[in-house]
Amino acid sequence: MRILFYDKTLTDYKGIEILSALLKRNGHQVDLLLDPGFGKLLYLKIPFLNHLVSDKLLLKKAKQFKPDLIGMSIMTNNFMFFRHFGRKLKKETGVPIIVGGVHPTSIPEEVIKEDWIDIVCVGDGEEAMLELADHMQSGKDITGIKNLWVKDNEGNVHKNELRPLISDIDSHPFPDRSLYAQYGIISRTVYFMAGRGCAYNCSFCINSFREKLYPGQKYFRKRSIGNIIDELIRIKKDYNPKSLRFEDDILITNIKWLREFHEKYIRNVNLPFHCYITPNGVNEEVIRLLKECGCKLISMGVQSGNPQIRSQLMNRYYSNEKVIEAAKIINDSGIKLHTEYIFGLPGETPHNMWESLELNEQLHAHDTIAGIFYPYPNTELTEYCKKINLIDDEVYKMIIEGRGSPNSSTLLKHPFAEDALKFKEILPLYNFSPNFFKPFLKFLLRKRYGLLHRILYVVSIPILLGGNDKDFLKRAVRGPYILYRTRKVLKNFGKILL
Repeated sequence: MRILFYDKTLTDYKGIEILSALLKRNGHQVDLLLDPGFGKLLYLKIPFLNHLVSDKLLLKKAKQFKPDLIGMSIMTNNFMFFRHFGRKLKKETGVPIIVGGVHPTSIPEEVIKEDWIDIVCVGDGEEAMLELADHMQSGKDITGIKNLWVKDNEGNVHKNELRPLISDIDSHPFPDRSLYAQYGIISRTVYFMAGRGCAYNCSFCINSFREKLYPGQKYFRKRSIGNIIDELIRIKKDYNPKSLRFEDDILITNIKWLREFHEKYIRNVNLPFHCYITPNGVNEEVIRLLKECGCKLISMGVQSGNPQIRSQLMNRYYSNEKVIEAAKIINDSGIKLHTEYIFGLPGETPHNMWESLELNEQLHAHDTIAGIFYPYPNTELTEYCKKINLIDDEVYKMIIEGRGSPNSSTLLKHPFAEDALKFKEILPLYNFSPNFFKPFLKFLLRKRYGLLHRILYVVSIPILLGGNDKDFLKRAVRGPYILYRTRKVLKNFGKILL
């Protein structure tokens, strides 16, 4: 079987990489067709840059590969991009297209209606994707494969049940980073995941929905430390990175795990890294061990400066005092602190937004980023918004289509939408600014949203990008190299059989 994945990104995606490794291990031929998406760069839309890697060129290369199956992993906010190109792919190749990932998993009943989609994968895709490839290669019926919703030749949809979760995710092969490395995507900072899912149940996050998919099972699974270290050793050998970024929603949930990780990481890997943590996960020992491992940057999701909003609305249970204490421990260690907030939450008032700014001022964060609440399908908080009429049928249709994003204005029928946008755009700049400039920013926060706010937001974009220790900025600077590599790969794409 010849399987072609398509992605539109400037970062590598672990789901596709693991599927590729698994399929290759079982004798299938796999490659990636990548659109770097230069038209949406640095939080800005610059459409003419899309011509640098055109749809025409990508379609030509897709046909040259002669795939038997095309796969995509789709997030909600990029669904429109995938629909645009997916329809063209379907028309030009006539090949079955399977989609998986967060968006198809959350609303398969909507996604399967798309005329360019033949199969939807719900939940974990490793076993399902391999079974599908094997069945297609041998000519077996594919309509009964668990985890898949499959259209047959008459247009009927076969909605198959979920198979049990694989509890031992060490059984998965290491991600096949070569797919993205050929395009220059793998940079001096390599992205890595030590587990799958999240130990927490935040109402606004897709992880809460995933838990409901598997009642009686635990979606959050951690890899063994031996397995993690083995992959990191291989990464050092293959890519010689200068640093790592752990993409896990929360890296540290168990002090015993951290103690063992600490010892083996220092001995075998010893690279600086960036990770995510919650205020409740911070204490002196945790931060000391992370510091000794080489942690240089910690992202901490505060989300709101109002404790009631956090606990009653977001399922985030920690006091402001705990947030301040956690920030002090991190700052005192010398690790840089990056804080994150969400504005435009249901029921949030301008007073609550000021509480977020005032709390963050006490945290002395190295940098801060903020977003607008985006109502992802089937999450607990989205369902609540529907019940209180902040989301009507028209808005929900926009959500299903992935319109909007946490970087744009709210989709909710929110009475303080403009205030949310102001705070989202000003807070990162406020955190960075010298004290003499802060009164002016506070003055702007009390004024009606307008041109000056937008100008300041554009000016502050480098600060937003600095929130991940300049990682995104580094990727933007690498743009010309990625373009060069992409065009070089596409020149010979499909001509040499794998």
